[in-house]
Amino acid sequence: MNIGKSIRKIRTENNMSQEEFAEIFFVTRQTVSNWENEKSYPDLNTIVKISDEFGISLDTLLKGDREMINEISEKAAIGLKWNKLKRIVFITLSIILICMLLSIAVYGTVWAVRKNRLEKHFGQAIADLGFVESDERYYILENNGVTYTLPHQEMPSFWDFSTDFHAKFLDCCYENNSYTFSIRISGEYSSLTVTDENGKDYYSGTDGAKLPESVRREYSPEKAENILKEAKKIYNQVY
Repeated sequence: MNIGKSIRKIRTENNMSQEEFAEIFFVTRQTVSNWENEKSYPDLNTIVKISDEFGISLDTLLKGDREMINEISEKAAIGLKWNKLKRIVFITLSIILICMLLSIAVYGTVWAVRKNRLEKHFGQAIADLGFVESDERYYILENNGVTYTLPHQEMPSFWDFSTDFHAKFLDCCYENNSYTFSIRISGEYSSLTVTDENGKDYYSGTDGAKLPESVRREYSPEKAENILKEAKKIYNQVY
């Protein structure tokens, strides 16, 4: 390649050995020798450094070296495309990162506001209704032979990505002779569980009409309905 001859000419005109020339551009003497003997050629950055170091224009340095000019042009084109791609990737990633940070900031604000409001509302409601906290951290209210039980409530952690209590329910329990009737309310859903004095489950479901005959004789649909109405009032006030 003609650039090898140009490098040799520049070096000899400046009375430099191959070692001295190599030191300027942080390469070995053998590398300079390979350039001058056209066994290899410097990369684009080194060519630019040679041009700057000795005040020789790239046109002069590469004059007549069509192969090198084409190589540089191809690399320059590839470099431009790569730089453009890198800019696009950088901008895209920056936008994604900014959106993520904004989303986290917005969610964090919503979560903090909801946490404060829900926990304050829950605490105020159980205090107004007269619930008492048990050793197991349940809240209990005794009223007309019915025991109402609420779980201890705290907002899930920030990284649970939830803005409401995990489990919202109210248990209503009353005894009738040898059976204990438990009604659980969770949202619009309610279920009935019947146990005997030994704690054995006789029934668990949503329809009191399907109770076993022995249990149904002691089950009062009217009483259950009244308890359910009262429980829904408490549930709506607390949650």
